[in-house]
Amino acid sequence: MNTLAEKVSLGGSIGGEGLGPFGNISFTGTSAMGKFTGAISAIIGLLTIVAALWFLIQVTIGGISWITAAGDKAKLTQARDRISNAFIGLVVVVAGWAIIALAGQFFGWTTILLPDSVINLIKF
Repeated sequence: MNTLAEKVSLGGSIGGEGLGPFGNISFTGTSAMGKFTGAISAIIGLLTIVAALWFLIQVTIGGISWITAAGDKAKLTQARDRISNAFIGLVVVVAGWAIIALAGQFFGWTTILLPDSVINLIKF
């Protein structure tokens, strides 16, 4: 008597390029999925760079505001909130990047978070 696992092949063993039924699927650079993950990689990389620059700008503005507050509690609170929000935003971006990296490993999309695609786009 055949079991359900014998009747339904989920494709290859776990531990290939991805996990689960997508484990043995490989995408080349010329395949549609390869181009899609390359585009997503470029967008994610660009947005990560923008988020890092925005973080630096916000921390700098918050630091300058803190220094120039001259003891005014409202200005100090505003500067502290700006710096705190910048750190929270950076944590959200890093957590999102980690979740996408985990999903990429699960589905076998090894090119989803390649920073070299972004670097090649912005290189002079």
